Amino acid sequence: MRWRSIQKCLIFISVEAKMIQSGKMNIAIYTSAHGYGHASRSYEIARTLIEKRSDIAVYFNSWVPDSFFSGEENPRIIRRKKRFDVGIRQIDSLTMDLPGTLQDLEDLRMNSNQLIKEEVEFFREAGIELVLADLPHLIFEAAEKAGIPAWGLSNFSWDWIYEEYVNAYPGLQSHIDLIRRSYQRAEGVFRLPFSGGMGYFKMVIDVPLLARRSKLGKTESRKRLGIGLDDPVILFSFGGFKLSIPADITPCDDLILLSSDPSPDPGAPFSHITDEALKKLDLRYCDLVAAADAVVSKLGYGIVSECMANQTALIYTSRGQFREYPILRRAVNQYLPSAEIKLEDLKKGRWLDALTSLINRDFPPKPDCSGAETVADKLIEKANL
Repeated sequence: MRWRSIQKCLIFISVEAKMIQSGKMNIAIYTSAHGYGHASRSYEIARTLIEKRSDIAVYFNSWVPDSFFSGEENPRIIRRKKRFDVGIRQIDSLTMDLPGTLQDLEDLRMNSNQLIKEEVEFFREAGIELVLADLPHLIFEAAEKAGIPAWGLSNFSWDWIYEEYVNAYPGLQSHIDLIRRSYQRAEGVFRLPFSGGMGYFKMVIDVPLLARRSKLGKTESRKRLGIGLDDPVILFSFGGFKLSIPADITPCDDLILLSSDPSPDPGAPFSHITDEALKKLDLRYCDLVAAADAVVSKLGYGIVSECMANQTALIYTSRGQFREYPILRRAVNQYLPSAEIKLEDLKKGRWLDALTSLINRDFPPKPDCSGAETVADKLIEKANL
């Protein structure tokens, strides 16, 4: 066991020496353990950083499965997998488990000192010089202990989310207080559009929408998928949680229904596209969004921003009592042809009318989607590169 520890240290020292010798700047990016939107947008920043500067390497920490990054690997983005926050525990894509969330927070607090200690050691071993966190609070404590500047990134803060449930679950208040104290240790936060919270950061810098954008567009994406340009296409997007949808929902013969990893394959009549298939076709998930006429989903920042960036209509259902929801709903109504349907109508396939109403609607002016470039530029500026 001791020899393995010595080996690990030697590897990190070797990596650090190589980085220093080649003049590289090492940046660490951390994402929340909640959902996939935090990982997708933060990975865009990592991609943008290494595209802008050949002297940058990014250590990217995310709790999502490795397959999520299939086809987007890069030797200068070194992936890690540790959990530094909780988010909201989910029963399925649309149902929250708040008692379970409170238990997860208690467990995290019990382990927090060890997690912080280990990450301080990692910062020093890997030669990390700048940290970006979206928005796991423990990282700000680790960065402060290591003497490294750390910035946040998000459209909401977790204290603000948990505050919504504190009357029903008073035990949340102590965790809210801890999170707020951690946020105060950050240099500041890059605040994305459609936001809430952020009041406990020392500095707030507003940045444009951050989303994955298809470089292929609708025509080329459909060509690679073997779909005709005039075929009606619907993409179902519910993250990594199973949503039970009956198999007899196809309302017309020529409608193409797509699903993809990390959601489980729902079976016929869906065409399920795996991460492996995307990689073989040299496609990214945002290319699926661009290929679709409409996405059917819950309202989450990741899918909402990608629909805006790729000009795809959105059919959505309620996700229950989640404080971000009304903010995103206002944004969707402003920037997208969209329709809200009841969960029961979604499960029984009664969304054809909503689809028909959206197909021929014009898109409002697209918001500024240069968030990845803006944040990358600001990080480079903060690093004095």
